[in-house]
Amino acid sequence: MKNQTINLKYSMARAKALSHYLEKNGKTIESELLSHIDELYDTQVPEVVREFVASQNPEDQREDEPNNTHGTEKSARQSNRKRHSQTENNTEIQTESGPILTM
Repeated sequence: MKNQTINLKYSMARAKALSHYLEKNGKTIESELLSHIDELYDTQVPEVVREFVASQNPEDQREDEPNNTHGTEKSARQSNRKRHSQTENNTEIQTESGPILTM
């Protein structure tokens, strides 16, 4: 499966604060955005198109699609994707972040 990179411009101060509080809960901005973009995909892309995309990319098929009955595979893929994204995101955060001001 090929992945598309999506770049967003967002306030650096807000991103740092959000990252700080997400990390307290063991989450990252990237993992949360991936979760939300998956929800957006599910609500905005018609089911027949999602089925077509899944048939063209069987390694990307998810649990909630009718042809897949292996829920543990989805969990494993999501865990691997989250671990991978957390590693990448932590590297970026460490190089870009400065001290977080408390209020």
